[in-house]
Amino acid sequence: MLALSTSTSYLVTKRLREAVSSENLSFEPARSGALIPILSRGGRQIGLHSRFDPEEEGRRIAQGFSQRGFYIFLGLGAGYGIQAFLQNDRISRGIIIDFDAGLIRSILETIDLTHILADKRLEFLVDPTEAELQALFVSTYIPSLYGNLSVVPLRSRVDDSNDVFQGAADCIKRLMEAVSDDYSVQAFFGKRWFTNIVRNMKKADGNTPPIGPIHRAAITAAGPSLELFVEELRALPPEVFLIATDTSLNVLLGHGIVPHAVITIDCQHISYFHFMKKLPPKLPVFMDLATPPTVARLTGSNYFFSSGHPLARYVASRFRAFPCIDTSGGNVTHAAISLADYLGAATIDLYGADLSYPFGKAYARGSYVYPYFDLRQSRLKPVESLFSHFLFRNQSLTREHDASGRFRYITKPLVAYRERLERLASQGNFQLIPHSGNGIMIKALPPAQPRKDQGRMFAAGKTFQPARQFLEEYRQAIDELGQPVRPVGYYMGNLSARERDIWMTLLPTAAAIRRELADKDPEPEKILELTRQWCISRIDEALKAY
Repeated sequence: MLALSTSTSYLVTKRLREAVSSENLSFEPARSGALIPILSRGGRQIGLHSRFDPEEEGRRIAQGFSQRGFYIFLGLGAGYGIQAFLQNDRISRGIIIDFDAGLIRSILETIDLTHILADKRLEFLVDPTEAELQALFVSTYIPSLYGNLSVVPLRSRVDDSNDVFQGAADCIKRLMEAVSDDYSVQAFFGKRWFTNIVRNMKKADGNTPPIGPIHRAAITAAGPSLELFVEELRALPPEVFLIATDTSLNVLLGHGIVPHAVITIDCQHISYFHFMKKLPPKLPVFMDLATPPTVARLTGSNYFFSSGHPLARYVASRFRAFPCIDTSGGNVTHAAISLADYLGAATIDLYGADLSYPFGKAYARGSYVYPYFDLRQSRLKPVESLFSHFLFRNQSLTREHDASGRFRYITKPLVAYRERLERLASQGNFQLIPHSGNGIMIKALPPAQPRKDQGRMFAAGKTFQPARQFLEEYRQAIDELGQPVRPVGYYMGNLSARERDIWMTLLPTAAAIRRELADKDPEPEKILELTRQWCISRIDEALKAY
């Protein structure tokens, strides 16, 4: 219990202290002399471990796993298998999950498991709810450090209480899918995010007049159906705040429609194609701190905001309190709706959000992809073939038809975008009105509750310190982290709160570095050190601009 009180959550300790020792558990020595728990079930005696040599059994199981990584153990038992994993250094970090606090209390009263429960690489859950399992998993499993996840069941325990363990396994599977999607994005964009944010600091130091609040908004996405609503958009009353996504901006300008604002979130350099043409003077451009600095230079009135990136949140807490916009939907239309909600819109009209490729067409005419392909066409690769390749490069492309005979292509990412967008709308205090053309149908959802607030002004406020000073102090904090040591689970567990905050800002970059070194299977502490040195070098480059 003392080990639990220092290494495990208060809730787990409380459950075990309040539990009554199980009457269905006894103990007997195996032939090797090691003590094993015996479950009594309907007259049957079930040994939780081998009755011959449980320690050898544990070593044999551990030998079947060759890689270091993150391990989830379903069932504690007497810990022989878990101890074998700890001894052969397979565990970088892990979670033990078990059910029936009375059963576990009986084991702990008889067998000393301090060497397992006090190990800082491991977390312990007893009778967890799904919410408790989710919270611990998300806060503990860092793919960029720990790599692969392995689930190791204690077969005797899992078979005895199959329903609860299966529920835990299903929950882990769902969490893994979500974490894997997030990690994949970090692995591709982690370095770009970091570089863009530190290079944007100088530009983000400037002042801009506040915008908002607003009462009604219209948002344009760049789906082909946007072409059907040009006249309707042209006739919008002036009190409707028109927000153009970056991809739809040139479509509107090409028809003589000037939006009230533009929003961009893409960290890739290709996003500057949306801003190559001369923009109307003083057109507000709302941009993620991770937007390429080239975009910030091409646009005049830059309104930076913070997203979910750990470094962006750190910047907002230490440099300047930038407004926070939800970019978790993975696309700019989702962010535009979040922006309109932030500004106080009670009603949001949505145009051009096809979230599909109606009749095989990807974008409205006038968007960036048309001049982009015009420049790249040749006699052997005409524009039509470039558009065709752009569409059919998707591995998950599916063709669907509706009752009117129209067809469209959809992909798994586009379906996920729609689901996240509808979830955002269902939780907001605004009425979303999708104007459907030939794209996929988006649910018109009533507000979760009527909007009572008047909205907010979009303003970053005063800086807490100059941008250069922030970068210098941030660089020093990274440098003072020192070289990570093995095992990385111990290292991360012994960090101070401030050191953990700094590492959190670097982990998306670590995901990108792990991806680059995937064929070499690098050790976690090496990934951390390479990440630390790379980020310091990027800050040094950014400081040269001052």
